[in-house]
Amino acid sequence: MQYLKEEVRDKILSIALGEFKKNGYLAASMRNIASGSDIALGSIYRYFTNKQALFETLIDPVYSKIFTYLSKIQEQINESVLSNNCAPMPYVNDIVNELVEIIMESDAEIMIIFNKSKGSKYENVKEELVNLINDINVQSYPKSIARDENNRTMIYVVSYTLVEGISLILKEDYDVDRIKLLINKLIYISFKDLHIRLDGLKSEDNN
Repeated sequence: MQYLKEEVRDKILSIALGEFKKNGYLAASMRNIASGSDIALGSIYRYFTNKQALFETLIDPVYSKIFTYLSKIQEQINESVLSNNCAPMPYVNDIVNELVEIIMESDAEIMIIFNKSKGSKYENVKEELVNLINDINVQSYPKSIARDENNRTMIYVVSYTLVEGISLILKEDYDVDRIKLLINKLIYISFKDLHIRLDGLKSEDNN
């Protein structure tokens, strides 16, 4: 009997993952999930009290993995800033490469977090990631660059563009190798020698 219950629960989770990926959190239907799982609508609530509980059961392990890692990165950045030994590209690369590794294990869940989580507690994940990457850059660049208001605006725009670019890539049904290649290209285009380019533009503005 216990095996049957676990089997039903696993099927519900599998069907729910497809439903959330297709329709997003707000539009996902518990009725559709129950029908796809071959159980009565009322029976699904024996396993999950509501749609939010079902969604969080699927998404929270991946969300926790991402932000446990990001917390460690933030600690490293703070230590590096204090020791005056901080450069942005390695940290940005590390963050994105870790995301790619998580994508390899949980691509549907990551896509849902980035693109289909409106109305849930995960809907601001992209904004949190933008702010983290922006902080990395602001802390890493020389003060002469980072304290300029226009440069800080452009650093934020580039950070935002990177995260939105990753989000767009994840919307497509690319294989993991192509995702990794595209994201690495995006990092290179966005951040390679950005501080030099910003400093050059500042010099031109002063002429």
